[in-house]
Amino acid sequence: MIKLLRAGFFRLKKELIFWIFIFATIVVSGIRILTTAHYEPLDKFLYDYIIYIGLFIAMFVSVFVGKEHAEGIVRNKIIVGHNRISIYISKLIISIVVSVLCEFIYIAIMFLIGSQIYEPLQMSISQLSIIILNAILIIITYCSIFNLISMICSEATISVVTNVAIFVIMFVAEIIIGETASQSKYITISSWDNDVRTIVSQELNPNYPGDDIVNLAKTIYLLLPQGQAHLIINPKLTDSDEIKEQLYTIEEIEEIIKKLYKMPIYSIIVISVINIGGLYLFSKKELK
Repeated sequence: MIKLLRAGFFRLKKELIFWIFIFATIVVSGIRILTTAHYEPLDKFLYDYIIYIGLFIAMFVSVFVGKEHAEGIVRNKIIVGHNRISIYISKLIISIVVSVLCEFIYIAIMFLIGSQIYEPLQMSISQLSIIILNAILIIITYCSIFNLISMICSEATISVVTNVAIFVIMFVAEIIIGETASQSKYITISSWDNDVRTIVSQELNPNYPGDDIVNLAKTIYLLLPQGQAHLIINPKLTDSDEIKEQLYTIEEIEEIIKKLYKMPIYSIIVISVINIGGLYLFSKKELK
């Protein structure tokens, strides 16, 4: 395993896709800084790269792993005595390290530059820590999904198309499922006085799909890495304190925070299932 990791990290320096991933990360951070309102708190932009990074991970893992299949490197590793489990896990670890590195590059740029131009960070250290933990687990989930596809496909092109399609499907699914999961049983009618929100009454929502459907949607939403990514950047967490007081109740904010602490459990379940399935499929794959 150690030899495989050393060889893999050494090869990274020669991989164009690795440097493209890093360059894309820097470009995205620059675009965000140039195109966002600087009166917003830093909380709003510090880790929003998690929404887009899945697309770059899909392309990086597909090319990095697919190239070894195309060149017969994976087959040669098995011939010289490396077992399939070590090969599979080494590719996963390298993909995770590179992806987490790019996420931290983005965070570092946003913090170093953003702290000079945005409003100060308002989030507590404990809340920031659980968000970063969730971001890392989301990245591991992405890497697990895309590594599975890339390890069982022999063609890099097929891997790229499949993994990008999976990301797009998850992106669309997040929107559809998120709409159902966010349905409230009651419609809240509020009044405003000097920018202070007061709840006047609550009425039954005629479009409410039912508790069972909403609860199922919430569960699926938390299982989707893209769903978790959107929860991390939820305005109830990232808006300024003044806006939070105006727009949201304490209960609404606390509900999102509770989900943050539940998300690692969902991520670990998804990561475990995907990698167990991936190891099994790769062990049965006939290499050419």
